[in-house]
Amino acid sequence: MHALRGSLPNRRPLALWTTSEFHRREGARPAAGERGRRGGRSVMEVLRAWFGRAGVGAWRARRQVVWGTCVLVMVGVVYLQYAPTGLLDHPSAPRHRALNTLYSPHEQHGEVGQQPSEHTQQVQRVKFVTGGDGPQAGQEGQGEARARDDVDTNNDLNNINSINEEAVPSDPAAAQHRLAVESLQRRVAERRAQEEQGAAGNVGAGVASAVGAVMLPQQDLPPGGWGGGQYRYNPYGEPVYGRTDRPNYIPSHRVVHLDLKGAPPKMSALLQLIPWLARQGATAIMLEYEDMFPWRGRLAQVAAKNHYSRKQVAGLVAAIRSHGLEVIPLVQTFGHLEFALKHERFAHLREVPELPQALCPSLNESLWLVRALVDQTMALHPGARFLHIGCDEVFQLGECERCRQVVRETLFLQHVKAVARYVQQKYAAVPLIWDDMLRHISESTMQEAQLGQLVEPMVWVYAEDVYRFVQPSVWSKFAQVFPRVWAASAFKGAFGEQLTVPNVRRHLDNNLNWLDVMAAESAKFTGGFRGLVLTGWQRYDHFGVLCELMPAALPSLSVNLLAASHGYFNASVQGQLYRALNCMQTPKYQTWLNLDSDPFLWDKFSWCFFPGAQVFKMTARLDATRRDVDSYMDRINRVRGWITEYNRRHNYTSPMRVDEDLEELPARLHSVTLLLKTAREALAEWFDDWTVGEWLELHIWPLLNRLQTIQREAESMKARKYWPARPLPLLPELAAFGVSEPSPVDSPGRQESDGGGGRA
Repeated sequence: MHALRGSLPNRRPLALWTTSEFHRREGARPAAGERGRRGGRSVMEVLRAWFGRAGVGAWRARRQVVWGTCVLVMVGVVYLQYAPTGLLDHPSAPRHRALNTLYSPHEQHGEVGQQPSEHTQQVQRVKFVTGGDGPQAGQEGQGEARARDDVDTNNDLNNINSINEEAVPSDPAAAQHRLAVESLQRRVAERRAQEEQGAAGNVGAGVASAVGAVMLPQQDLPPGGWGGGQYRYNPYGEPVYGRTDRPNYIPSHRVVHLDLKGAPPKMSALLQLIPWLARQGATAIMLEYEDMFPWRGRLAQVAAKNHYSRKQVAGLVAAIRSHGLEVIPLVQTFGHLEFALKHERFAHLREVPELPQALCPSLNESLWLVRALVDQTMALHPGARFLHIGCDEVFQLGECERCRQVVRETLFLQHVKAVARYVQQKYAAVPLIWDDMLRHISESTMQEAQLGQLVEPMVWVYAEDVYRFVQPSVWSKFAQVFPRVWAASAFKGAFGEQLTVPNVRRHLDNNLNWLDVMAAESAKFTGGFRGLVLTGWQRYDHFGVLCELMPAALPSLSVNLLAASHGYFNASVQGQLYRALNCMQTPKYQTWLNLDSDPFLWDKFSWCFFPGAQVFKMTARLDATRRDVDSYMDRINRVRGWITEYNRRHNYTSPMRVDEDLEELPARLHSVTLLLKTAREALAEWFDDWTVGEWLELHIWPLLNRLQTIQREAESMKARKYWPARPLPLLPELAAFGVSEPSPVDSPGRQESDGGGGRA
């Protein structure tokens, strides 16, 4: 074999020669049987040789093989992420979350990911969704689905042109869908014919024409509703929320409330925020300063250490007006005066000496304080048409000796009248007040006080069910007193005193339901609704801790401001929302929101680059870290049995078990420490060190302190080398409950010893 192999040209291995080539070079052909056997052996040798060489080569180049495999995997991942969406499966946009659902043009035609043109944005087509046999089907006004004409709307939503065109469904249930639509159209045609016959001579009586109302297509809800089932109808029987025969309502004014007390954003951040709000449909900004205002003279001590300067406030007001937005200052004049009454200088003006919340309206100096607050505020907001004078939640009213001599309602109205007349006469501004103190005052009492000529109430409800707090009877009462009224919803600061990010789903429910209420109640008022104020509280009151900060709430503000600006919220505003939040052009942002599974929108918008995005992302990390630390602490305190509070209090444990429980602690300490540094850097872009330090102390420092305390006490327990006999000493505090250590003569061991000696 070696001689034969050496005689072959190029010294190729024998196993690599084919049978025919071998015999051609040898000049001999074996017999048929021999050829078969040799051929079989040659094929096996060839395969064996090839696999052997491949295996050796792969082993020698194993690093290259591993790297090559990794590169292929990464290329595949990148391709799936950025491939044209036409090549990927694209689920249809969710049909929940909208009272009046419109679908964007690219969804209707199956062109997923394609941006609609300027013309197609103006023409929206309706996809009807049948209501099924759900519980809502039997309700009046909800049982029949309405087939509506599509609407051609421009950017200002002023020109309304109806078209009678139906979107063609593209899903597999097209036939069933078409039949449902045809059935709806027949029922609508029949109902319209009946209405025309019944409404002869009374044209337009069926639908109230509200100021600012715009007719847009509407539809029935799918089975199961849109997530707010318990809020679908008000408790008084009449279906209001999502009612299909009601026009969409676009408030004339969309006001964004900036609560600056206690957590003042840097002026550079506010100046960046103003044009962002204007682009999304805001028409005015309501500024509430409290101690962040640069008070002067006798009020100088009321200002916080880090208050804005007069130059900064003037610059902010000028910037707001330069973007076409109106400025509405807010100054407290009755309740919520903690920022002033907490000081010794003004403590004598409190209604209740121990409580600094409410002002005593019976003192002359109280009116001086209010006028001073108004004068200094209006000096930096010259020409303001409206001034909000607060007057909400005056819990301490009629408590002092002077005030007890006057009826509480009269006492309240007298003070409001005095402040309102001062604002009207000196500044020709319209005073606005919160409405909650008026809800239980009779219509006749308010009319006698001529309150309708002095103030405009701002009705505030931040819960989903607006009618639960302001019943239809209250609206009717207000309508008899006030020609105009305002509404106030919330985009943050309403569902938890220590929340770090708002629940967008609940706030959207609140705002969409408010639009329905405004559409229903507007006709009762001669001047209708002035507008809707989207409030954003940073503290529940002056003494409360920080709730959601402004940068963490910008996704919620964007969602709710777009809803108020359009009269609805659904996939047709998808492009505007994603552009406003500066989201990437990837398949993730070519699908609609799912607020049922992502109510805080952490998953959806953590990859966007809107102002304050780093703070928003950091709150998601905080939530995950907090849950991880809580789970660990719960495990070692409630599940495991060697580092509990009992063990640490008595310094009594097993060192080996302590080591087991501490294995996971360093990783969590590192995670919390890194989060604290990240949060400090993110917050520093928006806030000064005072606010950053307060937020870190409130939300992250407790996590770090708990872990460090456990580590310190556990290490101390491990240092012990000797342990006493049980039972361990009882907790002295238990003696107050009748549990204390027995005396030596009463101990079981002593009694048994004594008894044994007697028997001996």
